[in-house]
Amino acid sequence: MFLSSLQTSSSNFTTQDHGISMEKTALETELSYLPDFDASNLTIETFGGNIIVEGAVKSKTELARVLRTAHEVVGYDRVMSRMIVVGGLAV
Repeated sequence: MFLSSLQTSSSNFTTQDHGISMEKTALETELSYLPDFDASNLTIETFGGNIIVEGAVKSKTELARVLRTAHEVVGYDRVMSRMIVVGGLAV
């Protein structure tokens, strides 16, 4: 992972707030580096200590790539997905 070193490990509340912001930025950056993938139809938001990935992707494969990347950056239990697969999505 390009930015996997940004994951926070502290339990301090202030650090966690800063950490979730860093994780959001890290995920956006990671998605921008995925080969043959356009993240312009996705938005990344934070809610509490979770990351919400919302938008449309072209295939189930892209959906899996986005979720795998999000889970690696943020953690499996902190990613909420509101994505939909739309075949023929304009590139």
